[in-house]
Amino acid sequence: MAFEVVSIRQKKAFRQGLPEVGPTPDGWRMVDNGLAFVITNAYVPQAGGAAFYTNEQISGLPDWTRRESYEIHAKVSEADIPNWQNSAKQPRMLQAMLRAMLMDRCKLAAHRETREVSMLSVVVGKNGPKFKETVPDDPRTGGVLLPGGGMVVPEDGGKSLHIYAAPMSSFASLLSALAKQPVQDKTGLTGKYDMVIPNLTMLASMAPKQENGDASDPGPTLFSIVADLGLKLESTKGSVETLVIDHIERPTEN
Repeated sequence: MAFEVVSIRQKKAFRQGLPEVGPTPDGWRMVDNGLAFVITNAYVPQAGGAAFYTNEQISGLPDWTRRESYEIHAKVSEADIPNWQNSAKQPRMLQAMLRAMLMDRCKLAAHRETREVSMLSVVVGKNGPKFKETVPDDPRTGGVLLPGGGMVVPEDGGKSLHIYAAPMSSFASLLSALAKQPVQDKTGLTGKYDMVIPNLTMLASMAPKQENGDASDPGPTLFSIVADLGLKLESTKGSVETLVIDHIERPTEN
């Protein structure tokens, strides 16, 4: 399964503002983002319950895949459009087509490995979740799509981030990126949800392994952010899948 037509061009620099990424009625496009983002959309963990690989779960990825900006426009064939426009079928089609594109244009070779590590589990707190399930057919724009599903939209002048239509596996993977250690979803919540958290830039500077911040910590910890959502982080051990990049080249342009 592959795109019928693919155009890839390297841009001189990243522009200001959010990148444009996501499916179109007849294909997929990415404007102003690195190829690392394409890889996280093409390869999804098969074990451990994560929705997407964080930076810590990918090894062998050259720095240029995050540093250099690319513009990609891809179209599916006429025969594939009915399945492509089926929301239940599109995610797996997209993953397969992106993998085929990376193998063809970047000579990408990769494999998965699994290991036992210390990790965090996100579970439901004793009083239940403090966020709502997403209203169906309530489209959102102007945000960044999460590889595992859902969208992040900056609000309040960038002070907070609203997460829309995210499955808990995707939210757990987002927490993994913030905590810089694996976080697995053990909530048992199976829907898609909307929630608000402080700006990710602030969260990235927190010490996630400390349940209570030091006196010098000016903001909340990741534990308290999760607690405000009616959830809880617990320390545990488990299997984590990593993606190993064996080979990748800059894409041929056209």
